[in-house]
Amino acid sequence: MQLWLLIAAVALLTGCATLSEQECLDAGATSWEEIGWVDGCEGYHPDRRLDQHYEACSKVGVSPDQDTYMAGWSRGILEYCTPDRGYAVGLSGSRGNPELCPYETRAIFQDNVKLGLRIYELKQEMDSLYYKIENLEKKLDDKQLDKHARRDIRERIRRLDHDMSDLRWQLNEARSISIIRY
Repeated sequence: MQLWLLIAAVALLTGCATLSEQECLDAGATSWEEIGWVDGCEGYHPDRRLDQHYEACSKVGVSPDQDTYMAGWSRGILEYCTPDRGYAVGLSGSRGNPELCPYETRAIFQDNVKLGLRIYELKQEMDSLYYKIENLEKKLDDKQLDKHARRDIRERIRRLDHDMSDLRWQLNEARSISIIRY
């Protein structure tokens, strides 16, 4: 039993490596700048991500070039902190990392994250209602249900359909708000 836990732990730890051994060995100054740029574009926190790269690369005796990495990250974070990216981050269900954005772009990025996140949450609620309605409709197929039980189920479906219509309206309203730009 303990052997399986050890194997699972090793698999999890190696699966979380930010870079492969070969990527660490191949990383020269240009590569560390590119790695930093990619991490910035993805909205990773530079200190935490660089620590992860140090951990991944220390196994093969390579240390990331912090200054070069940060130069790339500084360029990449500017691409992350755009209105379009904020909206996309929210649509994915994430709150993003607005605290990493430069002061000038932080508020607009965060506003667009909230807009995208609102749409994501409405879709999640709609999916949940759809699942509930579907399950209730399956219950109606039961031939042993009496008319009172059927009436109760139909009433619950009617209320859920009403809630679904309300959510559709809210979703259309949220979608009608274009990406906020200042």
